[in-house]
Amino acid sequence: MDFSFAAIAMSTPTIVLSYAAAFFFVVVAVACLYALVKAGKALERVEKVLTDVDQEAVPLMKKAGVTLDGVNANLGNVDQITKDVADITDKIDAMANAVEGAVSTPARKAAAFSAGVQGAVSSFMRRDKGADDTAADAAWSSAAKGDAGASSAAGATSDAATAAASAAATAATSAATSAATSDTPTAAEAAGAPKD
Repeated sequence: MDFSFAAIAMSTPTIVLSYAAAFFFVVVAVACLYALVKAGKALERVEKVLTDVDQEAVPLMKKAGVTLDGVNANLGNVDQITKDVADITDKIDAMANAVEGAVSTPARKAAAFSAGVQGAVSSFMRRDKGADDTAADAAWSSAAKGDAGASSAAGATSDAATAAASAAATAATSAATSAATSDTPTAAEAAGAPKD
């Protein structure tokens, strides 16, 4: 019995070891099976997501492409509108410059004309005043001397007044003539209206 007990005792660790190894392999197999089941479920979810992407995302991308094409077309329209507004602004600026030229040129000529008339009148007044002073001095001196020089002094005053009036009329006529013969276009001509 001793021998059989020894044989059993010697074979016991081998049996235990083989049972432990078998148990270990069963546990590992169950863990691998569990991991494979989970991986399979995850792959099913991934396949479902990819199917949804194919069904929903691709049409959305097509719609986005159509929308972008529409936006690009509208941006082209906006560019055209911007160019049209720039052209209109340039035309308004040109018209404003023409109106300004049509208004300011005659105003400058009228100011020049009035300055010429004012100069002529002041020159006339100075000559008239100077002639009056000269005539008065001559009249006083002739009255004091008793000779007939007073009539000649009055004639000199009358000649000075006539000369001053003639100079004023000449200045006014030349200013009016230069204003009438100016090369400045009228407002209608500057705006592009045909000449009559």
